[in-house]
Amino acid sequence: MNYFQIALTFLAALALLSSSCKKTSNDGTSSTTKINKKETPEADFDPEGKIESSELSSRSAQENGKLYTRLSPKRTGVKFINPIQKDNPMAYLYASAMGCGGVAVGDVNGDGKPDLFFTGGPVPNQLLIQTDNLIFEDVTQRAGVGGGNAWGTGSSIIDIDEDGDLDIYVCNYDSANALYLNQGDGTFTESAKSYGLNFISAGHTPAFSDYDLDGDLDLYLMTNFFYDPRGKTTERIVGYDSNKNVIVFPKFKKFYGITGIKGDVVSHDTVGQSDRLLRNNGDGTFTPQTKEGELIGKGNSALWWDPDFDGRPDLFVANDFKDPDFYLKNNSEGGFKHAIKSTVPHTAWFSMGTDSADLDGDGRPDLLVADMSGTNHYKQKIGMGAMSASAEFLSTAFPRQYMRNAVFLNSGTHRLREAAHMTGLANSDWTWTVRLSDFDNDGLVDVYFTNGMAVNLNVADNAEATKIYPGETEWAKHQRAKTGPLKEQNLAFQNLGNLKFNDTSKEWGLDHVGMSYAATASDLDRDGDLELIVANLEEEVSIYQNNSQESHRILVKLKGTRSNPQGIGSTIRIKSGNTKQIRYLTLSRGYMSSGEAIAHFGTGKNDKIDELSVHWPSGHKQVFSNLSSDQFYTITEPGKEPSEPKKEETKKLFNPMPTSLAGLKHKETLYDDYAIQPLLPQKNSQLGPGMAWGDIDGDGDDDFYLGGAKNDAGKLIRNNGSGKFASLTGGAVGADSAAEDMGALFFDSDGDGDLDLYVVSGGVECAKNDPILQDRLYINNGKGAFTKAPKGTLPEMHESGSTVTCADFDSDGDLDLFVGGRVVPGEYPTSPKSYLLQNVGGKFKDVTDSMAPGLRSYGMVTSAIWSDANGDRRPDLLVTYHWAPIRVYINNGSKLESDPKLSGLSELWGWWNGIAAGDIDSDGDIDYAVSNFGMNTKYHPKEKKPIRLFYGDFDGTGESTIVEAKYENDVLLPVRGRSCSSHAMPFLLDKFKTFDSFARASLQEIYTPNKLDSSKIYKATELHTGILINNGKGNFKFTPLPRIAQIAPSFGIDLSDFNGDGNLDIYMVQNFYGPEPETGHMAGGLSQLLQGDGKGSFTPISPEKSGLVVFEDTKSLTRKDLNGDGWHDYVVGVNNGNLKVFENINTTDNEVLSINLKGVAGNTTGVGSFVTAKISDGSLRVAEVYSGSGYLSQNPPTISFATKSSEKVTEVSVAWPNGKESVTKISEDSSTIEIKQPE
Repeated sequence: MNYFQIALTFLAALALLSSSCKKTSNDGTSSTTKINKKETPEADFDPEGKIESSELSSRSAQENGKLYTRLSPKRTGVKFINPIQKDNPMAYLYASAMGCGGVAVGDVNGDGKPDLFFTGGPVPNQLLIQTDNLIFEDVTQRAGVGGGNAWGTGSSIIDIDEDGDLDIYVCNYDSANALYLNQGDGTFTESAKSYGLNFISAGHTPAFSDYDLDGDLDLYLMTNFFYDPRGKTTERIVGYDSNKNVIVFPKFKKFYGITGIKGDVVSHDTVGQSDRLLRNNGDGTFTPQTKEGELIGKGNSALWWDPDFDGRPDLFVANDFKDPDFYLKNNSEGGFKHAIKSTVPHTAWFSMGTDSADLDGDGRPDLLVADMSGTNHYKQKIGMGAMSASAEFLSTAFPRQYMRNAVFLNSGTHRLREAAHMTGLANSDWTWTVRLSDFDNDGLVDVYFTNGMAVNLNVADNAEATKIYPGETEWAKHQRAKTGPLKEQNLAFQNLGNLKFNDTSKEWGLDHVGMSYAATASDLDRDGDLELIVANLEEEVSIYQNNSQESHRILVKLKGTRSNPQGIGSTIRIKSGNTKQIRYLTLSRGYMSSGEAIAHFGTGKNDKIDELSVHWPSGHKQVFSNLSSDQFYTITEPGKEPSEPKKEETKKLFNPMPTSLAGLKHKETLYDDYAIQPLLPQKNSQLGPGMAWGDIDGDGDDDFYLGGAKNDAGKLIRNNGSGKFASLTGGAVGADSAAEDMGALFFDSDGDGDLDLYVVSGGVECAKNDPILQDRLYINNGKGAFTKAPKGTLPEMHESGSTVTCADFDSDGDLDLFVGGRVVPGEYPTSPKSYLLQNVGGKFKDVTDSMAPGLRSYGMVTSAIWSDANGDRRPDLLVTYHWAPIRVYINNGSKLESDPKLSGLSELWGWWNGIAAGDIDSDGDIDYAVSNFGMNTKYHPKEKKPIRLFYGDFDGTGESTIVEAKYENDVLLPVRGRSCSSHAMPFLLDKFKTFDSFARASLQEIYTPNKLDSSKIYKATELHTGILINNGKGNFKFTPLPRIAQIAPSFGIDLSDFNGDGNLDIYMVQNFYGPEPETGHMAGGLSQLLQGDGKGSFTPISPEKSGLVVFEDTKSLTRKDLNGDGWHDYVVGVNNGNLKVFENINTTDNEVLSINLKGVAGNTTGVGSFVTAKISDGSLRVAEVYSGSGYLSQNPPTISFATKSSEKVTEVSVAWPNGKESVTKISEDSSTIEIKQPE
């Protein structure tokens, strides 16, 4: 990780005091913190602060049923246009991020009405004073803020000199930035030089905040990059200096930089300029805190926010192209730390505007970063072009960058979740600004995007536009090629709650088509709803009047005393009814857009504010209660010194556990799956590791096996007790390092009373039917030493497998096996063979065709569990599949038979991964939790519009190829684009000579109905992770888990009672790094803990509270009491990473009874037993003993029943696999018992 430290010398002497959170009455009395040394002027000193209110203006009349009305320039007087002047000497900037100026809003004349400031590119800036209700007057010339001939970009309206009126700071491209100080008489004085802010660069956006908490506003000056006005050159740009160092020649250094050196090949490209962080010295000057070359990026937006509520503003900078975004974490040591790599799973690729607000209603600020991905199939395919040139970048950038919007959800931890696909906000066309605000006053934050571009750069089919001649700029090239502008519709999305958003662009009157860049939201008419001000290219600014009628609302303005005058950097919260809302006062939002330092809240039907609190940058906290809605509140900060706070830390349910297990690492052998099947939707070489627990040496402690990848042997670990583990290296297990381990299982294969080890061989790093795919059985000598079973113990099974699980399905006293086939190497999605193996005296016989014929080649198995699904006390087999429904194979005593319609699962075609069992709804039968791919991917199937996959010979070569398909409206379309599809099937280049023709074609037009119909056809209709509730007879109802649980593909899944309340809870591990590079990692999750209510409902527990934060490519999951306290802990298997181990920190008075069953030789742990616990209140709880469940996982065989302190387990009955039953009375002081199988 790279770090840069910004020296803040004055902070060394600063006393950092924290704040206490003391509630106050409406007089604003507070007791909080001080983290600056700003003196409060005596005239402004009010020791306790205060709150004042005034009535909001009357609402505007609604027109045509629309939420917004676009007011005409004649009505508003706002006639400002940023035109396209083709002959302007700086016209080359139209093809850049500087093509259209920005917008800022603020009350510059102090009359209470917001005014507008627009920066001009080829035209002067314009300041418009609001003289009446939504009527503006151009006062630019008198004010002296036109900017001359400078090409203006971003701006901000702030009180930089703290004299009580608002000043204007303007960034310019290749001209000195300007600072206009408000003289209070309608005129401004340009003073950038005296303040040290007259920088000449590719200036883009000024972002002000008090990052050092000294009471004045500091500045982050974001830049983009310089465009060479000379256009393409034939001269050499790079060469060598006298010391033979590679350099950019001086005449080009302003525009270009070296981007790579491989041998004698030197790569160069345009490079971003250095951004600057400048500290306000409080005396009318600013001092740079960064050095040239430290923060280089092609910046498009900069946003101050405080996601961790530590009072210190952090900074997010969105950089264009391949430059990584910056997340600069403000620390307490006097500087910032680059935190992007340790915070997000991926970023946008062409990062544009950014904004922050609470999108999911959990009281934490989230973040949306816009990109430029098309909103429909045609736009996406025409915009992709030839992706092969970016293949290496897509696979190696860290964090990964993907061409779609990023919706980062604040988890309350150091990691952000990402949910763009799930929210429906991943694609918004060529977006510049994103604005997050409550536009309809219902208390939920909505989303607005501006779209369009001066030139249409999606021109892969335009031969002239793909060529650039010497002396020609990008703009000139497109004028010659006549590509024309890209006019697109702006978009508005209403927040429906629960991370669901609905496109209301037309319904709200915000569906303007054009070239819109900057935009901000402000209550211009002070009636309590937000107007929108949108800067367009080549047409007048759009002023949208908000016509909301019924919902309640408030405005909040702050007056700082010890903090900066506008309270920028303050966090404002309200509680109204059952809703909680939060606003963070920051100015730079969106793209070249700056808003007012006024917070707006919609409260829907609630006409009261139960509580309003303000956390000031100084550390002061004020709390006000029982306020009315429909008011404009002005809150003055207390002038007294804040007092020290009480630190409140969230008590976590689990903590990372310091154990040697956490040092175990799965080391993946990287393999190019796409060399053989270039159109694979995902890799099949990265599906492990599996893990298993079992007592291999008979000492009473469960030992451990972690599966290895190809060329990295699995790891057998001995548990020495007291949480200490030792590796048993080498031996027979180590000798098989060439195999790729998948599932693993400890069980007594030979009836000698100890546990042997079965390991499934899988992966695709070989040809199909390769002997390396033979599964392995290792025989235990009783002391934990293993030798490989003799040849013939297992049948020949040269299949790439997945899971293994055991039970005595034939009731003969020993354990039989099911081994699932996962994939046929080189022939995905063809079904491999699966095996039902009958234990015959320690040798295993393949009885699949005779005892379970439907099991052999039904599909690609991902997991399985033996469980009594229909209550007849025989072990049935439940199997999850990839591209198929879950199947229940009922054991009728002689065969395993499946009736999908009888089970109720026949239409649940999914990409299922794992399965866990338990009595979820407390009705005495066994239900199941099943993991799936979730809803946060580009795939969104429905029952009648599934995802489809065709596998057949489409090009007449005799070789089968994969074709993925999706529905848009009612048309079936290809998922993959022309570039990658034609790479696999070259005939498409001749059939579709342009990207346009391919993008317009349906699947049938591309591959013909005959070819499609003759192929193997697969479908998926259900991707939710969820639960299967059993009616007691093996018929199930599927219910998806809460929406946040769908944020990533889930693999390992566990059903158990983590908190001892008697109800089963769910823990699931998430993320998948295997999708093909264009799709990218599906890694929005951090794992998810859900608390059950014993009735079939689950409540998500945030990672902040659970303490379970796993952001890697997680696969297997087991539970195990590692420290002997009775509470189960979690062990998580990570593909190509270290194990994650979490200790259960149970602080309840609940108690746990742990039960170990002592079976007979051949089934020493009582696998398949059905256990019923009788509780002192008369209730019953049930459980089964499993050997293999979840995803590639085997838990220890211990059964646990937890009770509240007022309850006890009084009796335990066991229905044993041999049909016998036992009843055991439990003494009050028992915490661990062993029950032996009766003879």
